[in-house]
Amino acid sequence: MVPRVNRRKAIGAKHRSTSSVYTRVYMPDKTIRVSEETWRRLRARKRGEESFDAVIERELEDGDPLAGFGEWSDTTIDDAVREVKSELDEDFEVDP
Repeated sequence: MVPRVNRRKAIGAKHRSTSSVYTRVYMPDKTIRVSEETWRRLRARKRGEESFDAVIERELEDGDPLAGFGEWSDTTIDDAVREVKSELDEDFEVDP
């Protein structure tokens, strides 16, 4: 409980300070539900005594997990398949 300060007394007081500073930092935790398989996979990625929170933070450091998706969005699927097939044909081309 924060003590109440009589402002009239505090303003009229010339030689003593009646102000107090109270600080409290509280970072609430959140609970998330994960499957047994997800829990096992996270546990496998732990390093030593690392917490699950630290594992998740480390895994999310890359920023946007969807980066790179849509790279071929300006190409049709047919063009992309032809390009990949052509590259594979060149890689496996055998000289007679």
